[in-house]
Amino acid sequence: MIKKPLIWGMPAAYSIEPTNLCNLKCPECPSGAGTLTRKLGSMNYENFVSIIDQIKDTALYLQLFFQGEPYLNKELTKMIAYARKSKLYVSVSTNGLMFTGKNIDEILKSPPDKLIFSLDGLDEKSYQNYRVGGTFRGADESLRMLINKRNEFKNKLPFVEIRFLVMKQNEHLIEQAKEYAEGTGADRIYFKSMQVYSLESANKLLPTKVKFNRYKVSENSFKIKSEFHNYCFALWKTCVVTWQGDVVPCCFDKDALFKISNVLDSHLSTIWTSENFNKFRLKVLTSRKNVDMCTNCTEGLKVNILNNDY
Repeated sequence: MIKKPLIWGMPAAYSIEPTNLCNLKCPECPSGAGTLTRKLGSMNYENFVSIIDQIKDTALYLQLFFQGEPYLNKELTKMIAYARKSKLYVSVSTNGLMFTGKNIDEILKSPPDKLIFSLDGLDEKSYQNYRVGGTFRGADESLRMLINKRNEFKNKLPFVEIRFLVMKQNEHLIEQAKEYAEGTGADRIYFKSMQVYSLESANKLLPTKVKFNRYKVSENSFKIKSEFHNYCFALWKTCVVTWQGDVVPCCFDKDALFKISNVLDSHLSTIWTSENFNKFRLKVLTSRKNVDMCTNCTEGLKVNILNNDY
């Protein structure tokens, strides 16, 4: 591999954060746990349109999430509609608890192409163990209502993917989760390994089944299984923008500690090829293990998401 941060064009995929506010308090999520150090807030529609107008001629894929619950942004459906009108494939990740009988029709009028529905349990105990502040009943009702309404309207969208974060407290439910997903009419279920930030959390939450665990855990430490090669494809193929317009290197920079620039001050094409961004890329190409956030990253890990279509 050439150890120079050469850039041949703009990225095909973007992650834009509608908000970093959340209605849950999931213990390993910086938004939910209240450990996020950057300012809390939501992107306004005008700024979103400005960003989309900068990327729509070169981008193909848009994740409308980073930190937080996207549907807490009251303008999210307008954002989805504008992005899809701009010929972008739009994916949104949600806990679904914002869906109600009053707003579900409006949500389905401007659906994303793909809706990732986070559901990490099949009863109140397994669900609330991680999804603190929510209820399985509420999530289950929202999911079924969404799919039933989609089918009633004869809509093809959204493609609904249940995301099941595998941990010690729910790993025994994997086969039942497949049956549950099929019963709801969801299009797919994904079983995902979880990220932790402390040895205490590793011991408390990480599953016992090795294939669902991205870490090696010992008595005094935990370490990701990834081999730290000096590369990262994300720095060349994706771009992450916070609700304030800050461009950060990747989705592991949750606190925007490695902020490159702000898209409301400079054009994204300028930021993408800027000296600041290339300096960061060069760090990764020469000594990735010395970049703090990279030490908890799955780049180089052969399996970190286990796909189970029923």
